[in-house]
Amino acid sequence: MKNKWIIILFFTFPLNLLFGQDNWPDSIQKIRIDSIKISKNWRTKDKIIRSELGIKPGMVVDKVNLYEGITKIWNIGNFSNVEYRIDSLPNNKILLNVEAKDAFTVIPNLSFSGNKEDYRLNVGVIDNNFLGRNMRIALNAGFGTNATDFSASISIPRQLLYKNMSLYGSVVYGHNQQYRYDEGEKISGIGYKKKQFSFGVSNPWNEDFKYKFSPNLGIGYFQHQTDSTLIDNDIPTAAPYKINYLTIGFSESIGYIKRKRHQKDGYMVNGSIGWGIGLDKESPFYMNLGLSAAYNKLFNKTIQFSTHFSTGYTTSDIPSLLFYKGNSSVKGIINGEISGKAYYTAYSGFHFTYINYDWIAVEQSFFLNWGNGADNYTDIYTTKPIATVGSGIRLMVPIIPWLGIRFYFTKTMDHDNWFAIDL
Repeated sequence: MKNKWIIILFFTFPLNLLFGQDNWPDSIQKIRIDSIKISKNWRTKDKIIRSELGIKPGMVVDKVNLYEGITKIWNIGNFSNVEYRIDSLPNNKILLNVEAKDAFTVIPNLSFSGNKEDYRLNVGVIDNNFLGRNMRIALNAGFGTNATDFSASISIPRQLLYKNMSLYGSVVYGHNQQYRYDEGEKISGIGYKKKQFSFGVSNPWNEDFKYKFSPNLGIGYFQHQTDSTLIDNDIPTAAPYKINYLTIGFSESIGYIKRKRHQKDGYMVNGSIGWGIGLDKESPFYMNLGLSAAYNKLFNKTIQFSTHFSTGYTTSDIPSLLFYKGNSSVKGIINGEISGKAYYTAYSGFHFTYINYDWIAVEQSFFLNWGNGADNYTDIYTTKPIATVGSGIRLMVPIIPWLGIRFYFTKTMDHDNWFAIDL
């Protein structure tokens, strides 16, 4: 029995570090919770919080059960602070008091990212906690150097559905213009109009702290129709085409990442496979494969190490279905400098949170970011990658999670002075 509790304390130590509090009585191993009080959730319904807490009146719980429940409440992502307190009531009854302070999650989305060479402006509205039920709805219009599109999406969370599954759906309409580069020069381009509809089921039967096979299913339809007027006149482009596809995909993840505001702790590995089924003669069958992994280590309230890796491959030769990676994947590069049927990107960096209060948080990062793309998968590892070193400053208001600004200053092989702003 003694060894059992040594093991429990070993695994809950990172949670102690993450949450920075311990209201559990030192002399007690298990407690019967007679009643539960939820407070400070001015918007989120009690049902949502109780569902993630996973503890009901009358249950006997230990420290691990309680910390897992608090972790899952944090991971909803709609709270600026989550705390608990164990109080004694008359007749030796025990009250679990959970304080979950709602952040402002209705987002008037006016954001800008990039620099003068590669930018995107978004205008719209997002509600990450629609009707207080953790549903997410979004309406967005995006304008940039590589795309102009209009989109609408909705997701229904697991707290309102069977088991742990969640549902999502989206509609996208607009156009893209993509270029491929060689040594910083444009060598080809493709411009196309797009329509896209998608629907998905995520994580049925999934368990947060114990792996259980639970793949996600995604189904969609899209149409691409080329438009040469979107591409610079002196750039070679593909022959005109119009393609229509039904898409089916599966993905599965292993691991769990704990989140407290902007900080993360844990790992996750995700693999995916998908098929494009052509609906006409111009749309040949293709397959996509993807793999990603992320690891975050929160050493204390200030220092976090993060690293992640992503790679993908498509069997399609159609230009609009190739991978085009830019600033969102490797800071400091132009969209399309990493492109092809295959790609990989990687990141490693230290993040330092100097200030972290409800109304102000400041984080600085120092990172190495790199990647490559090609039409042959083996070439992405045998040729020289594009690498970036840099630093970022992030200013945030945790209680208003959408209110913040990030500055990135980077040095790459091909850009002498490169900066980016995410507003």
